[in-house]
Order: sequence, then C-alpha cells, then structure tokens
Amino acid sequence: MAGRDQGNPLRQALWPLALLYGAAAALRNWTFDAGLRRAHHLRVPVVSIGNLTVGGTGKTPTVAFAAALAHARGRRPGVLARGYGRAAGAELNDEGAMLQRRLPWLLQQQDPDRVAAGERLVARGADYVLLDDGFQHRRLHRDLDVLCLDAELPFGNGLCLPAGDLREFRSGLRRAGMVLLTRAGGLAPAALTERIARIRELSGRRDLPVYACEHGPSDVLLQPRGEVVALDALAGRRAVLLSAIARPASFRATATALGVEVVAEHRHRDHHRFTEAEIADAAAAARAADAILLTTEKDDARLGAAVVDRHVLRVELRFLGEPPTAAEWLL
Repeated sequence: MAGRDQGNPLRQALWPLALLYGAAAALRNWTFDAGLRRAHHLRVPVVSIGNLTVGGTGKTPTVAFAAALAHARGRRPGVLARGYGRAAGAELNDEGAMLQRRLPWLLQQQDPDRVAAGERLVARGADYVLLDDGFQHRRLHRDLDVLCLDAELPFGNGLCLPAGDLREFRSGLRRAGMVLLTRAGGLAPAALTERIARIRELSGRRDLPVYACEHGPSDVLLQPRGEVVALDALAGRRAVLLSAIARPASFRATATALGVEVVAEHRHRDHHRFTEAEIADAAAAARAADAILLTTEKDDARLGAAVVDRHVLRVELRFLGEPPTAAEWLL
C-alpha cells in the first residue's frame, strides 16, 4: 500500500482506518488461501470479473463481451451477481436489466448468497458461469479471476477505504489470472508498456496476461421505439445528458468526442433510481433547449417503460491489440 497522502488532510487522518481495512481484507483472504475457510465449487467453469477499487472500471461491458464469446462458441453462459441497487421485488438490478436487453438468451441470478444462486444458475442449464464483481467474493471457487483495472489510475491513490478507493491491498493482484487495463486508449504507448510492466511486477508474475482495452461507443438506441442507428446520428446535435453512473464525466467526454454539444447535465449518484419527476424534468429541459435527451445504456435500464423520447449511447469492449484467446477465457 502507498504511504500517507500528505497532500490531503482528510485522507491523512483516515490513513490508520485504511490500514485497518486493508489488514482485515488481507486476513480474510489468508483464511481462504490457507484452507481455513472452504470455497464452494460449481460443476461448471466459473470466471470471476472484478476489480481492486470501488467505482466503475468497465466490468459490465467485460461481462457482456465474455458472455457473447461463450454463446458464440456454443455454450450456455450465465451471470451471477449480488444484485446491488436492485429495486424491491425486481429480479435484476440496472446492470442485469441492461445485459438482458442486449443478450436476451443470457441466464442470470442475483442474490447476496452467490453460492446458492450459482447452484440455481447451473440447475437452469448454465454451463459457463460469469461471477460479476466477484474478485473479493471468496466463498465461491472460481477457475479464473479476471481483474479490470483503470489504465490511468489502476490503484486510485494507493490507499484502501475509507481514505482511498482500494477494496484491499494491491497485493491482491497476485490472485489475478488475467488483467484487463480498461480505458487505455488515452495512454501513450511508452506509458502503457510501463504500466503493464509495473502490474506484472506487483503480481509477482512476469507471464501474467495483461491486455489493454477501452470501452468505445458502438451505436445509438432510439427509445422508446427501439430503433438502433449509427453513431453519426449524434454529430452536431445539442443534448441534455441524464446519468446516474460512477463516472459521469467520462460519459460527457464520450458524447463531446462524438460531436455532441452538451447544453446541460442531470447527474445523479451511481445506481440512483429515477423518479417520474426527475425523468420529466430532464425531458422538459431537453425540449426547452431544442436538444435531445441523451443517456447511457445502463441508465436506460432504470428508465423502464418511460415514454419520453431519448437517445441511448451504447458502448462495447474493444481491445487495443490482439484480444485474449478463447482458451484464456476457459472456452
């Protein structure tokens, strides 16, 4: 773990708590590594996709990529998730609903007890399980740990919660079987090479597979009629942005890069469930500005049956070189 953050008094004050948090996580991991606590096995391959930090590192597009790859190779993939932020009575949270819209054939189970939910998923016919946000969930055995790290700040400020973004010490990197450096498109080649070397050094594995990727826009979904159009439909358009995601600034930057003139933003905290009034306010702001209402695919899943006209920007995982082979995905 990095040393104390001298530049921020609050983080400096929270540093002892961060050390305790990381130590507790390390102790818990040790109990599994030492065999003092048993991980439960499913009878099919389990691939965990997670991260070391809180906030968005592109896990959901990675899950979608891996699920589509498995489906294309004749497997019946299923996604297992905790279901954080799921509305009362709903089967899926926003990420799950988004995945279901894009991949209608996908099997899903969401439950804090991912061991029991995993058994149910296999019973429904899944023969390849993706454990979403599962890097710190040690109760369920995984055959591969895929770790998503932000290429620019892979470890945040180097401190654990609550002083930083890390869920555990950087030494947790040693459990990874594959690392995806997300949002790597903005790094110069030399910086990317240096970042990959540093990650391999911290993992203790010179042969650790590390792949650079980014989450690029793919197309635009026109709701509520469900028509899909090309990205150039956004060029030169004025837009009001509506989002409730971990990195709204990234959404704005992507929209701007596509030629959108952002006239206003309606930002909410991550996983926020929009009220009818909030949706109506955003739509009214767009009409008043002679603009379109632009949102993300994840946010659109929360809008449900809302009848307001909106443009939905969809993204996909793209590798900046050769992607991992099917065998590396255990396919």
